[in-house]
Amino acid sequence: MDQSKQKSVAVAKPYHDINTPFSIDENGALAEYVINDPETMPQLALGASILIRDRKTEGIVEDDYKQFWYAGRIIGLKAVSPFNPERTSMLYQEDSIMDPTVPLENINGPHTHQPMVIQVALTRELSAVGGEKKGFIDSAVQRPPSGHSRLFFPKLDAEDDDPSPTLKDILRVKENGLSLGMIGFGNKPYGWNDKKFIVYKWDIDKLDNKHIFIVGESGSGKTVFLKNLAYEIRKHNPENKIILTDVQGDISQLLFWDFVKHTAPVGWQPEIKDEQYQEAKKVFGNFRLIVPLTKDPYAESEVNSIIKLAQKRGVDVRRISLRFQDLDSPKDAEYLFRTSSAQAALLIDDLSEGLKANNEPASLSRLQTAISRLLTRNTSPQIVIPTNGVSYYRSTFEACRRALRSLEDYFDMDPIGLQESKNPLDDFEFNGTTILFLDHLNQDERLMWEMQLVSWLYRKKKQMTNTYVFFDEAHQIIPATKSSGSNSMAEVFSRLRSNFEKLAREGRKFRLNLVLSTQNPQDLHPIVPEQCPTRVVMKINPKNAQYAFLDKELAYVANSFSQGQFWIQSPFNGTPDWVRVHSVAPPVPHESMDSFRTEMLKRAETEK
Repeated sequence: MDQSKQKSVAVAKPYHDINTPFSIDENGALAEYVINDPETMPQLALGASILIRDRKTEGIVEDDYKQFWYAGRIIGLKAVSPFNPERTSMLYQEDSIMDPTVPLENINGPHTHQPMVIQVALTRELSAVGGEKKGFIDSAVQRPPSGHSRLFFPKLDAEDDDPSPTLKDILRVKENGLSLGMIGFGNKPYGWNDKKFIVYKWDIDKLDNKHIFIVGESGSGKTVFLKNLAYEIRKHNPENKIILTDVQGDISQLLFWDFVKHTAPVGWQPEIKDEQYQEAKKVFGNFRLIVPLTKDPYAESEVNSIIKLAQKRGVDVRRISLRFQDLDSPKDAEYLFRTSSAQAALLIDDLSEGLKANNEPASLSRLQTAISRLLTRNTSPQIVIPTNGVSYYRSTFEACRRALRSLEDYFDMDPIGLQESKNPLDDFEFNGTTILFLDHLNQDERLMWEMQLVSWLYRKKKQMTNTYVFFDEAHQIIPATKSSGSNSMAEVFSRLRSNFEKLAREGRKFRLNLVLSTQNPQDLHPIVPEQCPTRVVMKINPKNAQYAFLDKELAYVANSFSQGQFWIQSPFNGTPDWVRVHSVAPPVPHESMDSFRTEMLKRAETEK
C-alpha cells in the first residue's frame, strides 16, 4: 500500500495482555484494539463494520508474507487512562465558573478524550484474488490477529492504490433489489453530506425464503416501513401481488392520495418530486378494499365513511362475510362458543359432516334446522346422530343451539353470499394491491378473519404465486402462550400456529411470502422469527429485542433509534451480520390517525 495513503488513515493497534487476550473459542473470535486519539475515528459506533489488516506466510518460505484482512464489527467501546492502569477516568475536574458559550478547545483543563479500547467480534478472513483487486475470497477466522495487525475503518469506494476491501465488499452490498434505505452505523448514513449513499438492496429475486419479520414499537416508523416495502415490491415487479391486513386503519391511507399528506423528508433525506408521487400511485396498480361485515352498528357507521370515499376514487370495494360452511373444521370457531361444553363442539362437527355427506352446506341455519328436527323427533334423554350412529345427551343439543346462536355474530351475515358456490375469501385473488380493513372489528372478529385468511392462503398456495401477505400485530394471531381462557381456546391457538407453520414452510415453495410485524415480540410465538430468515428491528426496548434475536450490544443502540432507523439481518442477502439502515421518506401517503380520521369524516359529509 502507498505509505502516504496509509498514513492518512487512522489505525488502532492491538491491545492485549494477560487479562484481555485475543481469543477464538465457542464464543466466537474476539479481539481488542486501542486508539490514542478517538477523535481521529469519528466512525466509532456499536455495530459498525471494521477491517483489520494483517499478514501471514504461505507455504514453506517463512519470510514471504502476504497481506490479508479480518472483517468484523464493534461490540464494545471503553475509555482507559494513559497514566495509571488503576485509574479508569480522567474526566473529573474541580468546579469552576465558565462561559458556556466559549468553544471547548479554549477552556483550560483535561477535557480531551482518553484513549479508547475498541472491542471487536471477527466474522471472517478476506484474501484478494490473484493478488489484484478483482475480488476477495471469504474464509472462516483461523487464528487470532498478530501483533503486526492494525484496525481501521473501510473506505466507501475503491481506490486504485488501495487493495483493501471497501465497505461494500465487507457487507456484500447487492446491486439489485428493493431499496430499503441507506447504510450507516452512526446517527446519519454514510455519504449524507455529499449525497453519495450506500443503498441497502434486498435482492428478493435471489432469495429462496422471502419471509420477513419486523419489530418496532409505536412511533418507530414501522407503518411507513411497511408501506414503503409494499411500494418497493410492486415497483420491482408489477406482477407481484400485495395483500395488506389493516389492523389500525392507517394502511388504508394508501387509497387516498389526494388528501392524505405525503411523508415529508427531514434532515439529510432526499427531496421527493411531485412526479415521484404520481408514479408511485401507478406502481401500486389497482386497489381492492375488502371490508368484513359486522353486526356492530357503531362499527358499521364508522366504516361507511371510508367505503364511500374509496368507491368515489375508483377502488374496488367488497363487503363480505365469513361463511361457517367454509371452515376446515367447526372446531376452529370453538373459542367463540361461550360455553364450556366440549361435547357441543363435537356435536357440531358430526352434524356438519352429515350435511356435507348429503352435499348440503353446513351453514348456521342448516345446522339449527338439523338440531330442531332431531329434538322434535326424539324425546329420549339421548339422541343418536343418523349419519354416524353416535349418541349425545339432549342437554348437549341445547348447548349446541346456544353456541350456534352466538356464532351468528361472526358468520353468515351475507344472505347472497350464502347462495354462491365460491368462497367469499376468493376475492383475495386480485392482481394489484388488496387491503383487508379490520380496524372496525373487535378482537374476536379480527382473530377469526386472520385465522381463516391463513387457512385459505394455505389451500390456495399454488395459485398465489408472487404474492406478499402483510400481517400487522402478528402477536395477536400467533401468540406465545394462552395464559387465560378455556382449554378449547388453547387448542384453537395451537391449531393456528400449526396452520401458520405449514403456510410458512410450504408457501415459500410457490413464492407465497409472509411479511409479519409486531410491536410486542415478547407476546409472539418463537415460531415466527424462526420461519423468517430476514429480520428488521426498529426502535425497541432492549428487553424485547432478544425475541428478534438481536445481539445485546445492538439492542442498546436500537433503544435510542430515531424514527425510520433499523437494524436488518438477512443472512442470504450479503453479510450475515446486522446492518444499520436509515430509511428515506418514501413517496407514499402517511399521516397521524387523528388527522386522517378528522379529514376523512369531514370529506365523507361534504362529498356527494
